[in-house]
Amino acid sequence: MVALVLAGLTSLHFATDAHAIGVHDLLFKATFVPLMLAGLWFRPRIAMGWSALTSAVYLWHVFGDLAGHGHDVLWLGDIVLYNVVTLGTSMLSQRRTEALQQARRHSRELEENARALLRAEETLRRTERLRAVGELAAGMAHEIRNPLGGIQGAAEVLRRKGTPEPVAEEFWSLLLSEIKRLDEVVANFLEFARPPRPEISVVRVRDLVSAVFLLLRPETTRRGVQCENVVGADVVARADEALLRQVLLNLCLNAVQVQGESGLVRVAAAAADGQVRIDVEDHGPGVPSELRDTLFDAYVTGRSEGTGLGLAVADRLVSSMGGRLELARSDATGSSFCVVLPVP
Repeated sequence: MVALVLAGLTSLHFATDAHAIGVHDLLFKATFVPLMLAGLWFRPRIAMGWSALTSAVYLWHVFGDLAGHGHDVLWLGDIVLYNVVTLGTSMLSQRRTEALQQARRHSRELEENARALLRAEETLRRTERLRAVGELAAGMAHEIRNPLGGIQGAAEVLRRKGTPEPVAEEFWSLLLSEIKRLDEVVANFLEFARPPRPEISVVRVRDLVSAVFLLLRPETTRRGVQCENVVGADVVARADEALLRQVLLNLCLNAVQVQGESGLVRVAAAAADGQVRIDVEDHGPGVPSELRDTLFDAYVTGRSEGTGLGLAVADRLVSSMGGRLELARSDATGSSFCVVLPVP
């Protein structure tokens, strides 16, 4: 296309009467267009070739057919500018092309790095899942092995002939107790593995705490632990009532079991900044410092009779309702667990 336009302009130059100075001026200026296109489309060497060839032809035309018309200097300036404009345009075009190629290389490198990061993230996620499954399996095996050992020992004693009645009665109670504990381990594991499906509604926290304390009355009476509900009657939360009851029951039961006689479980709640905070406090010995970072992981417990899944289940249930469960305070005077939920 550049060659055709240049050939056409050159033909017009030679075909136009030498005295038609205005037409020749227009043709000289029009020649900038194909030369600039050559600079944009071709490499500098090729573009300058077209410019040099055009300049040579036009110089012959200026000093031959157009000589003596008083515009020689002006036309010579145009011919010099042909080469300057073509060179500048071609250099800028080349730099633009190189910049685009470099940008494409960087884009490909970024895409490759992104894909590598995604692969690494997926590998890490898979490794983390396998690690979690391994820890869960190891924890469950440990929790099942303990009651199985008690069951086996009790069965061996009961199997012996001539076992005294009081001894047999004692080991029969132990057998039933360990079977119950084994059932609790399996039930807690199933609860932990089952994804929660909350049905969100408006829950009156004070009424729910009263119901939890009623469920705990046999245990608190046996242990001599007092329960104190200081939740205001107007405090409400956006939650699943059954799931929140299970969470508070778990926290309050833990609080009861870590205390001796004359212990106290206190539940308070307050709403602020679009959230309601429910605090479950006890006067127990506090959470050991070595357990605080992993307290909500599966099979982490500070009690020999605990299964290590209660707080892990509670944490999952609170998260499923759009809230969070935290250890707010723990020292020698007791502990405080905090449930934060949205308000309606």
